[in-house]
Amino acid sequence: MGKPMKRRFSLIIVIAAVLLLTVLLPTNRTVAAKAKVLYTGETTASTLNVRKSNGTQYKVIGTLKKGSKVEVVKKEGSWLKINYKNGYGYVSSTYVKKISKLTSKAESEKIVNKMKTLTKNKQLILVTTTGKKETSALIQTFSKDKNGKWKRVKSVKGIVGKNGIQNQISEGSKSTPAGKYSITSAFGRKANPGTKLPYHRITSDDVWVDNVKSKYYNTLQSKKKTGEKTESMNIPQYDYGFVIDYNTKRVKGKGSAIFFHIAKGNYTLGCTAVSKDNVASILKWLDPNKKPVIIQAVESDLSKY
Repeated sequence: MGKPMKRRFSLIIVIAAVLLLTVLLPTNRTVAAKAKVLYTGETTASTLNVRKSNGTQYKVIGTLKKGSKVEVVKKEGSWLKINYKNGYGYVSSTYVKKISKLTSKAESEKIVNKMKTLTKNKQLILVTTTGKKETSALIQTFSKDKNGKWKRVKSVKGIVGKNGIQNQISEGSKSTPAGKYSITSAFGRKANPGTKLPYHRITSDDVWVDNVKSKYYNTLQSKKKTGEKTESMNIPQYDYGFVIDYNTKRVKGKGSAIFFHIAKGNYTLGCTAVSKDNVASILKWLDPNKKPVIIQAVESDLSKY
């Protein structure tokens, strides 16, 4: 065999070997594709470093802009292992917000239709967060159709208490109570926007008593008649709202003045809040004959209902 032929033959063998190794040895992309995605997140930092491993001592292998979507495959302490390019990368969990699965109409309806505690109700407001300390919430409304199936009516962004949605709250805890609660009364500084709920027009004399030592604890009262001074109802956030029927037995210290009202800022002191237009729209939609309820929960706890 001549030298040119030997060189050509050797080249063919090398190419064949490379192709065989490509098939037999998994690439980073193949490994990443097989890793189970725990959840999808969204970056919140203006620029987020992606590192080779789980610590600031490791090399930066790239960056992500604010709002980038990331697939989280593992949580390692305060670091998240993510699918990145052809392999993996690590980012700080502080700057990644979990994206709710319930933004999908089909997914949210599927979950609500599995709930066992809503047999007597035909209207539902579902308030969810992606974590117990999260203050940003997804607010959805649902109506039950003539076939007994829940259909989503509205989906908007809102806020909850500074310390998130918690199973146990107390007076001053700045947490939103988890649970299922009835909706039986509304209020506002403005005229009734069209709700069918009993509607109280707020005046400067109105207070909702949060004094745990008062016999009027967790009720709406007149300042002049009772001498109570907190909490004043005459504030812009209460231009429109409704009462979430929490702690109706008025257990001292268990929490009071839990409302659904107009949002201001990035969190509340325990209430649930959305924009003014959305509060008004939801009030118009609510119908006491349909026994409306509100469920407030971290997404992972929805199976309880």
